[in-house]
Amino acid sequence: MKKVKHCPFCAELISPKAIICRHCHADVTKVSRGKKGQFVRVSIKMKDKMYQGDLFIPPHLNRLSDVINDGRPFISIINARETSEGGETQIGFLVINKNVIEWIRLIEGKPAAGRKGRQLYEISTIQEKG
Repeated sequence: MKKVKHCPFCAELISPKAIICRHCHADVTKVSRGKKGQFVRVSIKMKDKMYQGDLFIPPHLNRLSDVINDGRPFISIINARETSEGGETQIGFLVINKNVIEWIRLIEGKPAAGRKGRQLYEISTIQEKG
């Protein structure tokens, strides 16, 4: 039987000799047990809808743009809220295909329900139109 171990970041099975996890692309040789990931509040635009929610940035990634460019086709947000022409709807958990995102913005401040007056900063354009 082939020996395997769990990735310390995503818990998927990997080879004990692995340097980079093939699932989450983390450098498993530089495991920092004390470092924890963080949630950031984001606003996402897709066609005629807008979503706001909390996106998790794992400990092996440093910023939002690293999550956007990590090679995985989807991102997930929690405490999600959808805004469209029909109004606003509380969703909870949402998984979004990165290919349909027009832009994503980091909302200043810590994620917190009901917090108002935050400024928006555009972080990354996912898909160029042309």
